[in-house]
This record gives sequence, structure tokens and C-alpha cells, in this order.
Amino acid sequence: MGVRQIAKRLLPSIVVDTARWTKKEGRPKADFQRNMGSGIVPWSPGYELHRSNFVTQVLADESLLKRFRCGDPLPPDYGIGVDERCIEYPWLLTHLENRMEVLLDAGSTLNHDFILEDPVLQGKVIHILTLAPEPNCFWQKGISYLFCDLRDIFVRDACYDSIACLSILEHVGCDNKLFTRSEVDNEHRPDDFVLAIQELARVLKPGGRLFLTVPFGTYQHFGFQQVFDKELLSRAIAAFGEVAQVVETFYRYTAGGWNVADVADCTEAEYVEWIARAWQFNKWPNPLPVEPDMAAAARAVACVELVKKRAA
Repeated sequence: MGVRQIAKRLLPSIVVDTARWTKKEGRPKADFQRNMGSGIVPWSPGYELHRSNFVTQVLADESLLKRFRCGDPLPPDYGIGVDERCIEYPWLLTHLENRMEVLLDAGSTLNHDFILEDPVLQGKVIHILTLAPEPNCFWQKGISYLFCDLRDIFVRDACYDSIACLSILEHVGCDNKLFTRSEVDNEHRPDDFVLAIQELARVLKPGGRLFLTVPFGTYQHFGFQQVFDKELLSRAIAAFGEVAQVVETFYRYTAGGWNVADVADCTEAEYVEWIARAWQFNKWPNPLPVEPDMAAAARAVACVELVKKRAA
């Protein structure tokens, strides 16, 4: 997950610049390289750079991309100590069509230069929807930014060919004052993800595709986000309305890294509680805890492609 923008994406992403956290938010100071040992220390200074470098390498490896494209098993030890972004980005970019289209990034998960430079995104008209401006801004690349709520998107019907909504839905209607610094965003409306899905379906063209990911497993609510279980995921899919196709792919994190899995293998997966509490209350333990399996955030992620039905 990374999330420095979750409320500003729909909620600003929780992945904040490491130096900013260390300097302003009291994040524990540590040397990422010294902490490597036999594995990675998630969220220690240098972690975000390590993650972006890892994802960049994956996106340049055609053999790995083919595995994501086909839903094949990943290599042993894939992404040990790295959060679900190492699944979501290659999954999305291998399923988007390599053609001109209008793409909505619903939540600003793509708002990073190393992602926006991917060849699959070149030539697309990209709109990035957030609640408020973010430090990252790529207007010089032709990116358009929309500042509004996913539950009320001020865009006409059937505007977009494709929509990406990666690790955003779980924050809708939750306590997002951590991200916006506004009490107005201190909500407890966990069912509002249904409204967001309905809005995404509205602004998607018939025949268009919504690419949706959420942390998955045992239901958990951490104030600023919830972890989707089978029931919530089914409700989200149903809220989309009439579909021509639904494709669900699940990935599970274990001590052996990330790999494709059956839904049954993921139902008892639990999100790393200490990192959720650290983000929610803005209090970072020192030293940082290290999970026995080196998990960084979610231990399972659901990746869902929904194709909107065309009119008869």
C-alpha cells in the first residue's frame, strides 16, 4: 500500500516522503542499509526508494510482466518485505491496453514519475483525481488534476475509457483527517465505498474497464481504512451495476514473498496492525517492529477487472 495520498488521492497517499516524515512527524531515524540484515525493514528511511526501485525493475522485466499478464505464479521470494504496490502496479500496467484512451486515476496512485513514464501510459490522456493538491505534480507531462470526492465526481457520464482505482476504495468514508488535516473529513461511513463505485461506473464508458484493487482478507477497520473481506468485495462488484465481464485475481503475501493465490487462501490474511496504527495516529514506534514474515502492510490483495456492459 503506500498511502501518502489517500485523502488527497481520494485521500492523500500514505506514502510520504521519508525525509519529511523523519523531520516533521517524528518518524524513527534509522539507516535503511544497516537494517537490511537478512531482509528489509519496511518503512524505515530508504524503504520508499527501495520499493520504487524494485517496482521499476519489475516493470522493465518482460518475463515478470508476462506472469502478471497471464496470472501465472511469481518467482520464489518475490517482493519479500515490500508492500502490495509491487503487485498492484505491474498488474495494472499489464492489463491496460497499449493504445490511445482517456484514463482516470481515481485516487492518485499513479502520481509518481517512475510510473507515469511507463510505456503503456504514453499517449494516453490521463486525469488524476485527488481531494487536494499534492507535492507531486506533473502538469508538464500533460497530466490533468481534478480535485473532488470519489463519491461525487463532477465529470459527465461515460467520460473515461479506463479507470484505475488502486488501494483507494478502502479509505472512502473513513477518518481521513490524518491526510487532509480537516475535521470535516473525520467520517465513519464505511459503507460509502458503494457510492464511490457507483460514481466510477457512471463516468466509465460502456465497454470501458475499471481496474480495482483493495487490501483483502479478514475484515479489519483501522479508522482511516478498512480491509475488505469476501462480503465487502462482493458488495463493491454488485454496486458497479451491469457488467460484461468480471475477472478477479488474488495475491497472497507469506514469508516466501508475494504470489498468486485462490480466494480461499486469502480469507484469513491480516493487515499489519502496527503500521496501520502508526499511520492513523501519526505515532511511529522506535525501533520499528519487524513482522516474522517481513510483511509491510496488506498480506493479501484483490485485483478486480470490471468491464461495463454496452447498451443493447
